[in-house]
Amino acid sequence: MPIPPRLIDPTNRADHFYLVEGDECLYFHDYTPRQGPRHSGGNQFVFNLKKSVLARGQGHYKYKTQAIVGGAGMLKAAFDQSPWVYDRATICPIPPSKVPGHPEYDDRMTQIILRACLGTNADARELILQGNGYEASHRQADGARLRPAELEAIYTLAELPPRDMVILVDDVLTTGSHFVAARNVIRARYPDTRVVGFFMARRVVPNPFEDEIEIDLVL
Repeated sequence: MPIPPRLIDPTNRADHFYLVEGDECLYFHDYTPRQGPRHSGGNQFVFNLKKSVLARGQGHYKYKTQAIVGGAGMLKAAFDQSPWVYDRATICPIPPSKVPGHPEYDDRMTQIILRACLGTNADARELILQGNGYEASHRQADGARLRPAELEAIYTLAELPPRDMVILVDDVLTTGSHFVAARNVIRARYPDTRVVGFFMARRVVPNPFEDEIEIDLVL
């Protein structure tokens, strides 16, 4: 059964540094960093989805394909609960770290969106174009990740205007920098556009006292 989306709200918004009150974001899975794929279903999903395209042709690559199909199923089930989005929204991926033509270019989010919207009237396409690539965020320390302004400098919009609502789809919500940059670029040209983020997972910030609490309970 598909996992229903959950809202980013005041109880968890602070985990995502660049998000502000008024940002509309939803997510499906929790992802706990540095815990490995066996930690949870969300961790396993993210691990499979982020498998490098350089591994294409290897036996384990099938799990990436399965994650893409599963992500499309979750997204479609969520959209089917509000079918008006197929007629009124432009649904697009947040660009990956690498640009088309790079050996590591990965269009997994585009694949998820196109599968989710197959057979509908959705305006599903790549709205945000990226001029330069960069090191993938999950390979960088938090302090080295690109800030929204730096991402805005390499984002442009496709010429075909979006509908009145844009749904941005990405794999993992971490600091929120990519969402905020994409939102800002869209609203700079189309200020009245409603922008909503859908994420396959959100990064859960571990509780630094969790182990200590568990020890106290055992004692």
